[in-house]
Amino acid sequence: MFVSVPHGTSAGNMLRSGGLLDRLQASDANLNILLLSPMANDAAFVREFERPRVRIVDLPGHTPSGLEARLLAIVQASYLSRGQTESVRIRLAEARANGVIRWLGVKGAIGRVLVEPFTRNGSRYALADRLVSHAAMDRLFDEHRPVLVVAANPGLVFSEVPLLRTARRRGVPSMAIDPSWDNFTNKLIPVRQVDRLIVWNEIMKSQAVDLHGYDPGSISVAGAPQFDPHFRTRTPREEFFRRIGADPARKLIALTTTPRSLYRHHDHVLRVLVAAIERGELGVAQILVRLHPRDEVDAYREFAGLPHVIIEKPFRDTVKVADGLAIDVMPEHQRHLGDTLCHADVVVNVASTISIEACIFDTPVVNICFDGPAEEPYVTSARRYYSFTHYVNITRRDAVRVAGSPAEMVEWVGRYLQDPSIDRAGRRHVVADQCQFTDGRSSERVVELVLNELAVRGESGGEHRGWRGAPLARRDDREYQAVFEGGATKTSGDASSAECRRHFYHGLLSAASTRAAA
Repeated sequence: MFVSVPHGTSAGNMLRSGGLLDRLQASDANLNILLLSPMANDAAFVREFERPRVRIVDLPGHTPSGLEARLLAIVQASYLSRGQTESVRIRLAEARANGVIRWLGVKGAIGRVLVEPFTRNGSRYALADRLVSHAAMDRLFDEHRPVLVVAANPGLVFSEVPLLRTARRRGVPSMAIDPSWDNFTNKLIPVRQVDRLIVWNEIMKSQAVDLHGYDPGSISVAGAPQFDPHFRTRTPREEFFRRIGADPARKLIALTTTPRSLYRHHDHVLRVLVAAIERGELGVAQILVRLHPRDEVDAYREFAGLPHVIIEKPFRDTVKVADGLAIDVMPEHQRHLGDTLCHADVVVNVASTISIEACIFDTPVVNICFDGPAEEPYVTSARRYYSFTHYVNITRRDAVRVAGSPAEMVEWVGRYLQDPSIDRAGRRHVVADQCQFTDGRSSERVVELVLNELAVRGESGGEHRGWRGAPLARRDDREYQAVFEGGATKTSGDASSAECRRHFYHGLLSAASTRAAA
């Protein structure tokens, strides 16, 4: 079996959250795995994942060129010309403003002839897959003859395209463990169809069917494996505060950043929050700035040594991969994120996945919907993100507060610090919608689905149900109700790991029951 891990984020999501390799090998003693990753060039990564019957090889970067690039442009134009989602329409306007997209009408017309007939009967990429081959990947397939290919993304990471294309050309079944809730609505190229697609929730499943021509029977809902650690025991608050160098007597505001290419004004946001604390508008508070893997520490040098401001980028450095990332997400980093979101009193971000994760801990979220000192045009402004198709599923639940100005941000941070119960019902709805499972076993479901597919192909000795069989049994959520009964709310004082979890599980169970009844 081939397993693709194109960067450190997918290593954290696929390999570490649920121990994918070990669980696959434990379930099938005859299974050999070829792990394809650019981090084959990182000695620490190789030491961590080398096993009997596991071979680690490089997954080089890939840039479409020549015929492949021309065919991709036609596929893209066919997809974009339909303008199927608000996200795509906004991003297309942005691309046009930057001169990135040209001749869309002409290429779209060609695409309607060469691409769209295949969309509901195979793949938008069917013609390209027939005409384009990749010699190096062909050699790997010839040498190892895989019976299954598992990818970390449905064709949106270019380095995985030769792998998925060669699998399609060779008739080898392929699976993708989709890592993100916006892949089906927010990208300027469409996802590829794979034989089996694993998604977080029913919302994503519907998007894959309606927008990308997937057969509903080829999609399974497993939850988000990268969220599994959030449903486990947490570090006590005082221990966490010691670890980050925070003052346990102060409330904690967590500012989580995005890549600077998407929003470059976090320094402005931080200045506003610092000034508000100095004026006493936010009570006795402090700020933890958690940098995105694509953000740079140097951009925040002016805040170094400032009282009650902590800046961190908690990842392991590794080799630079094809998309420019050079970080690896270790288990301790995933636990640290969970501890941060659990013990923060308010989280501030720009339309981030972090909003979902904060809701898991019932931590209030303020979203930034303004730019720097001067407002930017809509196509480059933070304002556009709150019309994106995937994020509307957060705002429509009244789970977060979207601040259209610095003053509004300070106001809502202050109100949440005083009363964290505000918008609690909305946060419960978000967890039910987006996580779908709250048992911390999504990675187990993913492994079971992979093993099911191996069994269907007749290559596994284990006794696993077929793809369309009943899903892996969920742990009865009543277990959590028994353990965390009482529904205590989170406070800024000493909070044990149980207290950090029980306040939202009680409400989440109620929300889930209501949702099921509906």
